Amino acid sequence: MNAKKELLIQTDFISAGGEISIVQNQPTVLEVIPHDEGQAGWSKVWWYFKILGLQPGQEISIRLVKGDPEIAGISDQAYFSYDQMSWALTNKGQDIVVDGKKYFEYKHIVKNHEMYLAYDLPYVPDHATALIEQCSRFEKVKPFELCRTKKKRSVRAMKMEATKKAKNGIWLQARAHAFESGASWVLHEMALWLCSNDDQAIQLRKWSDIYIVPIVDVDAVVEGRTGKYQLPYDHWMNWHTEPELWPEVATIKSHLLGLTSSNMMDMFIDFHGPGAKSNPFFLTPFEKDLPFEQQRKNRKAFLEILKSELLTDETKKTESMTHILFSERAWDKEKSSSSHEWVLLHTNDSCIAFTLEVNMNTPLSTKAGYRSEAIALGKAMSDYFVHNNHLK
Repeated sequence: MNAKKELLIQTDFISAGGEISIVQNQPTVLEVIPHDEGQAGWSKVWWYFKILGLQPGQEISIRLVKGDPEIAGISDQAYFSYDQMSWALTNKGQDIVVDGKKYFEYKHIVKNHEMYLAYDLPYVPDHATALIEQCSRFEKVKPFELCRTKKKRSVRAMKMEATKKAKNGIWLQARAHAFESGASWVLHEMALWLCSNDDQAIQLRKWSDIYIVPIVDVDAVVEGRTGKYQLPYDHWMNWHTEPELWPEVATIKSHLLGLTSSNMMDMFIDFHGPGAKSNPFFLTPFEKDLPFEQQRKNRKAFLEILKSELLTDETKKTESMTHILFSERAWDKEKSSSSHEWVLLHTNDSCIAFTLEVNMNTPLSTKAGYRSEAIALGKAMSDYFVHNNHLK
């Protein structure tokens, strides 16, 4: 008779994070505490690990510690893989209480001796490198290093140069919050679509210079950290603060101001991703609070082309990857902390800027789902710019 294998947990690989304990074996029960940036709520989200020594066919329980106060962004389903390439969703989990302690528990019947489990579909710097190398096969795509992080890691980016004389400049970036891996996947799929033979993609890149940064906070992604609310502030917040804390943010702002000086800063989208259970949506100020009249006109035109609706209790009842809503927020211009707010104040007065919350952690939040979201957004961008709806 074969001896039973010892269960082992590994978190010594890129983007692995969280504290994982083996509570019992036969049946296997794991306890998971997400990585914690120390600010409660959304600062305690990301986890990703490998478990070895499993018996194929056995059911394991993954118990996510809810904590007190309870953590935010709990996903109904977790991701699993046997090779870190093909990923799928577990069955839906449920709230349980064991010995007075609150958990969200996932159960899964394993098919191999080892497997990976993660909060969401991982996206690491190797994915960004492979994307940029694939897109760079096109003559007009120019890879570049945005900067080096505080820990000397490379932040990769690329520029898709217009095939004709450029009329517009578009800046797209993802992962200011490291745990929001779905944001990188949507931008990844958009980049692939932009390089495709789709007529709308061809028309958009004909007249637009497009800049793409798949991962902004590379350090937090590599180290398996949540990233959100890291002290003293994260890569999305406090863009108005000088001197700059993060070289990534400082370099991005420098690029944006350079585009502004040549009147080529026309659209900015910062891709994020909460644990939304309905549609993707834009964060944007109230229309009346936009600083320039041209911004108001252009934003209205773009949202109409996108067939976007206001995020309300009613529109939250639907679930889609392709119907992108918008959520208006109050804006104190003296404390314009977020990336899109800084862009609206400091770049061209015709520029439209958003933070896009892609809807992670839903049954639709797969690579195919993220691709459909990317293409829906890309086609709206094409219609907006190609048909001269953007007024400078």
